Amino acid sequence: ISSLTFPGILAVQIHEVKVPSTYILDEDNDEPLILDCIYDIDPTETGFVLKWLLNERPVYQWIPSVGSFALPLLKNRIDASYEVSQETKQKHRALAIVKPSWNITGNYTCSVQTFESSDKKSAHLQIVVPEKNFHLKHHCCDEDDTVDIICSTSGIYPEPKLIVLLNDDAVGNQVANRSRADDDGHYEVIVNARVPRQKMESPTTIKCILTIPGTSYSRKKESIFYGGGSANRASIIAGIILPLLTLLLHLT
Repeated sequence: ISSLTFPGILAVQIHEVKVPSTYILDEDNDEPLILDCIYDIDPTETGFVLKWLLNERPVYQWIPSVGSFALPLLKNRIDASYEVSQETKQKHRALAIVKPSWNITGNYTCSVQTFESSDKKSAHLQIVVPEKNFHLKHHCCDEDDTVDIICSTSGIYPEPKLIVLLNDDAVGNQVANRSRADDDGHYEVIVNARVPRQKMESPTTIKCILTIPGTSYSRKKESIFYGGGSANRASIIAGIILPLLTLLLHLT
């Protein structure tokens, strides 16, 4: 917070900027995202100007005697007519963002100035675009008797973290391959783990945990490993052949 005051004059004081730390986009929600600025101002102060800035760049300005308007950076994303109060110096204090998208993530600052004083306060907004796809697959077994585990997600923002667990223990040799789509900024993340079959009990719960660092966003996928591989195939074959041999012996 920074403010400029003069002796004997009550100053503008911003108490809070109401900015959600994490905002999860919902394609079915048509309501604007509202960022609010809670402040006190002495009614005798003159020259009132309120501004909102995104990463130190102005995006909105309101002067009661002139009006409220969006600035070029978010020109088509702000509803400048939105009213949060009927009080003269509170009416258009909120920032109404229409159809928010992933690229409005950043630090938002509310700045209030008069001829007598000023104050500003900031908060960070993280937009989360939920994943379009989230899959967990496993395959057993290759020639080296190894279980292949693949966890993947796509269409998500910001970059997520994927962790593969076996019975709630992280797999140590996970390899991640990442790519970012050029047209929409969304991420695709693939994590691959190879585990020797002998190290996996039957059954083993395989989990993939998706998180976005710095947020509470989390998703989980599970599958069950019931064995497989050369040892299991041998036992299955034996279980079929031995009864047949026994039957043939009785027939002869």
